[in-house]
Amino acid sequence: MMRRLAVAAAVFLAALPAWAAEEGGAGFLGLPTIFWKVANFAFFFGLLFFLLARPAAKFFRSRGEQIATQLAEAERAQREAEQLRAEMNGRLAALSGEIKALQERLHNEGEREREALERQGDAEAARLTAQIEQEAARRVADARRQLAAEAASVAADLAIELLQRELTAEDRERIFRTTLERLDERPAGGAR
Repeated sequence: MMRRLAVAAAVFLAALPAWAAEEGGAGFLGLPTIFWKVANFAFFFGLLFFLLARPAAKFFRSRGEQIATQLAEAERAQREAEQLRAEMNGRLAALSGEIKALQERLHNEGEREREALERQGDAEAARLTAQIEQEAARRVADARRQLAAEAASVAADLAIELLQRELTAEDRERIFRTTLERLDERPAGGAR
């Protein structure tokens, strides 16, 4: 209600100089017209200030609070982003370290596997070499036995041939008697 009354008074006072100008000359209440124009202008802006001061102050205060809230939110978001960036950098550094450790471990495992395969290959080669040597020794022994048997057979054949050529009937008779004498000298239960 008070506000409506103030608005009505302001309109009345704003209209006063206009009425005074219609009267002409010296102006209203004997004051010059310029004075009334300046007073009208000051009164109008005063009334405008009076009517808009609280809403404008309230608007600017709420807008300032809103900006402060947005600024605080932006700062918080920036801190979170910085924290997240630092965390991601830490994770990347840790991941890089894990990758290097994994590469090193795989390299070491590869080396161990290669060494194990080399040892296994050496053992297999040694086993095969031993097997080949045993087979070669067996074949050499077989060849020697065959060679010895053939040599004995050839020697026996040569000895028989030589004996048949060189041995006379008297020599045969003498060998036969000597063999019989030896057989007679053996004990009866002895080995043959």
